[in-house]
Amino acid sequence: MRYEITLPEGVPAGERVVIGRWRKEIGDNIQKTDVILEIETSTTILEIESQVEGMLGEILCDAGQEVSADDVLGIIEDDQPELQAQAEAGQESEETAEEEAAEEAAEEPAAEETAAEPGAQTKAEAPQRGAITDRARWLAMASGVEIDGLSGTGPGGRIIVRDVEVAIAQRKTAPEAPDKETAATAAKQVLLSPAEQVLAQRMSQAHRDIPQYDITVVADATHLVAWRKSRKDAPRITAIMVKLSADALAGHPRINATFLGRSWRPNTSANIAVAVDTPHGMLWPVLHDCQNKTLQQIADELNDLAAKAREGKLIAHDNADANFTITNLGMYDVEVFNAVIWPGQTAVLAIGAIRREAVVVSGAILPRHVVRLTLGCDRRVVEGAFGARYLVRLKELIETAKM
Repeated sequence: MRYEITLPEGVPAGERVVIGRWRKEIGDNIQKTDVILEIETSTTILEIESQVEGMLGEILCDAGQEVSADDVLGIIEDDQPELQAQAEAGQESEETAEEEAAEEAAEEPAAEETAAEPGAQTKAEAPQRGAITDRARWLAMASGVEIDGLSGTGPGGRIIVRDVEVAIAQRKTAPEAPDKETAATAAKQVLLSPAEQVLAQRMSQAHRDIPQYDITVVADATHLVAWRKSRKDAPRITAIMVKLSADALAGHPRINATFLGRSWRPNTSANIAVAVDTPHGMLWPVLHDCQNKTLQQIADELNDLAAKAREGKLIAHDNADANFTITNLGMYDVEVFNAVIWPGQTAVLAIGAIRREAVVVSGAILPRHVVRLTLGCDRRVVEGAFGARYLVRLKELIETAKM
C-alpha cells in the first residue's frame, strides 16, 4: 500500500503553510510515530509523525515550498510483504546473474589469446552498459541514485545492491557542491520565514491604511525599581507593564478597542499581545483577560508563552483576539522608539529602557530612575486627548504602584 503524507488536522483554514525540512530521506525505514518532516506556519513549527511503518518512497514537496490542505507531501510504502517479495526476487536474480556470469567466464578464451586479435576484449574489461540486478535497480530508484554513475563490482562488472548502498552512504556524508550561479544567488537572497512574511504584510497594511501618530511621556520608575530589587523572584519589567497597562485600559475604552472600518467596538477584556523575539521572527503571543489576573499569574503565563514562541509551539488560541499590543526594547538599551499598530487594533505601547537620570523633584535635583513610554494611536478612533489621558493614567500607576 501507498500511504499519503498530508497536513495534520488542526492547521487553521487559510493559514499559510511552508515545508520546513524533511527529517527522513527517500529509502529510509520509518517506524510508527517517527517524525517525518517539519512544517512552518506564521506562528509555529509543527512536526508531522508517521501513522504507519514502512519506507519513505517519494518526496513530493520540497523544503521552502508553500502547501495547502489538499496537497500530498510525500509517499510512504507500507506494504512490507510486497517489499520483502521484491527483495527476495532481487536476491534470486542476483544469484542467478552471478552463476550465469561465472559460467560465461569459464567458457571465455584466455585473456592472452583474445588479446592477439585486434580490438578484442574480455567481458570483465567491457561489461554491458547498464547491467544491474533487479534488486539493485529497485533500491537505486527508491533512493534517487543515478544508475549511470555507478561502477559495478559484481561478476562481469554487474551493478549489485552493495554498489548502490555505497553510493547512498557517500551521498549522505559528502556535502553537495552547488553550482557557482546557485551559490552566488543564494548568497544575495534570504527567504523570509512565514512569521516574517506575515509581519511584512501586516506592517505594510498598517503604514498604508492607519493614520498613526505617537506621543511620549516620561514616568518616574524609582519606586518600581526599588520594589524589584527587594525581591529575589521579582517578575520582569515587561510582565509588570502588562499588568499596569491592563489596569489603565479599564477606564479608556478607545484604547482597548477594535476598529471595524466605519465603526469601532470597545472591548471588555484586556487581551494584550506581547512582542517576543524568536529564531523564526517576531511573534505576538496573547495574554487573555489580564484585567482579572494577578501580577504573578501574568508573569508565569508570559514566561510560558515566550518559551513556546521560541520553540515554535504556539497554538491558535495563543495568538487570537488581541486588543492591545506591548513591545519592550529596554533590554537593548533603547530609550524611546515608535511601534506600529497591528491592523484592527487602535493603539500600541512601546517601552524604553529604565535609565538613571538627574530629575528636579520639589526644587531639588535628585537621581531618579525614569522610563519613556510611547503610545502609537489610530487617529480615526483615538484623538490626541484620549491617548494623552491613557498615558497619564499609566504613568500614575507606574509611579504609585503597590505590587
